[in-house]
Amino acid sequence: METTLENNAENDSKFTTYLALGSFGVGSLLFFAFMFHPNPTLIYIGICYVICALLVNTVAFISLIIELLLHWDNREQIAIKMLIMLANLPIAFLYLNIIFNYSHF
Repeated sequence: METTLENNAENDSKFTTYLALGSFGVGSLLFFAFMFHPNPTLIYIGICYVICALLVNTVAFISLIIELLLHWDNREQIAIKMLIMLANLPIAFLYLNIIFNYSHF
């Protein structure tokens, strides 16, 4: 049973890393699409994406906190995954700041 729990924790950790990288990739794709082709529709799509990504990433981050509490001996690896997820926040704020301050809608 312990092996199953460890395997699930390892898979959850991989999932959160892929989720963070995927969120960054999709967010960057939307940002650059808007920068090259400013369209009000892309702003609405981007806002919906930010809300959805925020909800999904929050749930994943909470699962990492729970994993950290349950597997304290792996705290360095879990903390790195948490930092990878948190690194998306300043990037998202930068993208939003650029779009809202430099677009003329």
